[in-house]
Amino acid sequence: MTEKQYSEIEKLRLLLTHWLQHNEDHGKEYAKWAAVAREAGESTAAECIEQAVDLLAKADRAFEKALTSIGGPGKGHQHHHHD
Repeated sequence: MTEKQYSEIEKLRLLLTHWLQHNEDHGKEYAKWAAVAREAGESTAAECIEQAVDLLAKADRAFEKALTSIGGPGKGHQHHHHD
């Protein structure tokens, strides 16, 4: 049985695809907790968490550009995080 060897760029495609999915999952969780903080009257904490969500979205845009520049998502990447 032969194990497939991935090139460094194929590995990078897979990593970028994974990072984007991972960040999406975390971003949703962060937004949920920002709302919890806001509802609890902790507006400063909520604003800080919301700022982090915005920064994560900015990072994702950079990851998306990087992924596009090397040919798009890796094939066969089916990894998903579960709570």
